[in-house]
Parts: sequence; structure tokens; C-alpha cells
Amino acid sequence: MIIINGGNPLKDCPTDWHQAEKWCDDANNKRADYPQWSFDSGFKLDYDGDLISLNCRFYPPKTHYGETWDGTATVSIFGNKVEEKKFDCETLEQLKAEVESYIEKLKQRVRLLT
Repeated sequence: MIIINGGNPLKDCPTDWHQAEKWCDDANNKRADYPQWSFDSGFKLDYDGDLISLNCRFYPPKTHYGETWDGTATVSIFGNKVEEKKFDCETLEQLKAEVESYIEKLKQRVRLLT
């Protein structure tokens, strides 16, 4: 016999997914922000979420977008936008270089904070 998750549930450990989901709903107060409580397999308890996220979206040169590669890079902390940079580049290579340079500068700023 192999025990994958090990042992029997003790005090406060959910014994089924219904109990686990109810506890998470109550603990999270049905909020949409992060981090949030969740149970994974074997009822291991997680408190996960994005501390910092980077989202970038760039539109290619097309008749309905415009003649350049343009878009934004947005930095969010706990889901709140803290910085946004717009880009408008003639070529894909120029866009790549500018975005990667910007992101490298962000990484350096974050390293200085730690």
C-alpha cells in the first residue's frame, strides 16, 4: 500500500471538496483580488497570487490598427496598475529592442528594492 498524501485528516482539515471550497469562499470573502486561499490535491492549503505582474500588448501594422507597432506595457502590484509605458515603433526589431530595454530597467529597479 502506498500513501501518496500521507496520513488521515486531523482537526480543521477538510474531509471533502465541498468543505474545502466553502472554507475558501468564506476566507476570501468572495473577493476578486489576490492573494487568495485555495486547497489543492490532498487538501494542502495555498495562499497564492501575483505580487507583481507585467502585461504587454502590441498591435501589428495593419490598416485598422495603424502603420506602426504600438501598444503598452503595464506593471501591476496586487492587481493595481502602478506603471504603464506606451510604445510606438516603426519596425518589429525596434519594438523588441525598446520593450526589452524597458523591462531590463524595471528588473534593475526591483533588484535595488531587495
